[in-house]
Amino acid sequence: MDDYFQIKRKKTFNSFFQLYFMIYFFIGIMPVNIDNLLLYLPNTTKFGVGFLIASTLIVGIISILFFGYYTDKIAEKYSRKKIFILTNLLWIISYGLASISFNYYYYLIFLIISAIGSGAFLPIGFSMIGDFFPPKERGKKFGAMNFALILGNGMGIISGGLLGSYVAGPLGWRLPYIFGFIIGIIFLYIYISVGIEPERGRAEPEFDDFKGEINYNYKITFNSLTELFRKKSIGAILVYVLCSGLATSTLGTWGIFYISAKIGGTDSELTATTIYLLAGAGALPGTIIGGKLGDSYLSKGKVRGRALISLIGVILGVLFTLIFYLTPFFTANTIQIIFSWIFFILVGFLGYMFATFSIGNQFAIYSEVCLPEVRSTANAMNGLMINIGGIIGNLLLSSLIENDISWLPVAVSSVLFIWLAGTFLWIIPYFYYPIESKKCGEILLKRKKDLEKK
Repeated sequence: MDDYFQIKRKKTFNSFFQLYFMIYFFIGIMPVNIDNLLLYLPNTTKFGVGFLIASTLIVGIISILFFGYYTDKIAEKYSRKKIFILTNLLWIISYGLASISFNYYYYLIFLIISAIGSGAFLPIGFSMIGDFFPPKERGKKFGAMNFALILGNGMGIISGGLLGSYVAGPLGWRLPYIFGFIIGIIFLYIYISVGIEPERGRAEPEFDDFKGEINYNYKITFNSLTELFRKKSIGAILVYVLCSGLATSTLGTWGIFYISAKIGGTDSELTATTIYLLAGAGALPGTIIGGKLGDSYLSKGKVRGRALISLIGVILGVLFTLIFYLTPFFTANTIQIIFSWIFFILVGFLGYMFATFSIGNQFAIYSEVCLPEVRSTANAMNGLMINIGGIIGNLLLSSLIENDISWLPVAVSSVLFIWLAGTFLWIIPYFYYPIESKKCGEILLKRKKDLEKK
């Protein structure tokens, strides 16, 4: 691999990181501004917020499935880079237009359109990352992308909170959308300037010593898709992702609102936002540590390590997260307040850190047990499950609290216990991932031999 390609590959990956960061920057603006939207955006209701989230998730599902299946067919005429540019431009412009929404209905329409573009990122962008990097680096790279997700969401919350609630009053929630639009356009221009498209299959270890051109003509067929869903490791991870998405997507929207209600008193929203962000920062090291540990196990030949570190991480993470959300916040005196702050930040930090150990590893597993032509579909299914979980969780919570806010703790507890039950599904990849990874490698070796005969 020449130095020029490595430099271009690094710049392309950095652009992926920046654009993914901006998607979740925009997503982070709304949760901290729910009160402002209810007050200052005409026709907004609590159920309307839940409906908006569910609608964008549904459209995201459609986009994910469409681009997960059809990207390779469209790429026969247009490159993946061109498709990627157009879909990213769509969500950037849509979020920019959201800043000028006259009422709830305009805001709803703009966010729905944005979901079409952002939904394409997972199947297109993540499949290109899988094509760029060999297995021993994928956990780290996919972990870095989740780092961008967490960091972007946190910065969106901070910007949305500062501008929406503490600086500019009723117009403040619009300003972070304008700011994000400008930065998003800059990042997209950088990708257009420096981004390259990977050669499918070149990063696989089976092709390490292959010097010829990889004329990749393996098309997606119905049989290849059904084979994908027969893989037990993928099936188990996808069901886990559904359970986790039901909790994380719901709490990502309503977490600050819930913590604020639990704390009560003056400045409860500021306190809740601060605690939520400091605790959630645990996901930043967690997603990197988990991916690196998985890569390290793989480099040593301990293939099960990816699944083992994920299993241990998610169980510990969800248990700490349960304690974080369900323990009362004590405010009777100064000592209790200080203790509560320390306790919640520490427990929440550990919860988010351990819970994200699996992220980089699960996408690495998709890349290692799936043939290159169906990786987009595997990544798309991951996004599909997250969105389905988010739809269920957000509709459940918003419908329960629309008429009676006292149901909020019940709804939060329910989604957390569903997530906990789902963590044990990682036992299945522990046993089946090595077998299915080996089988995929054997198929790639056969393809290499076929190419050498030509």
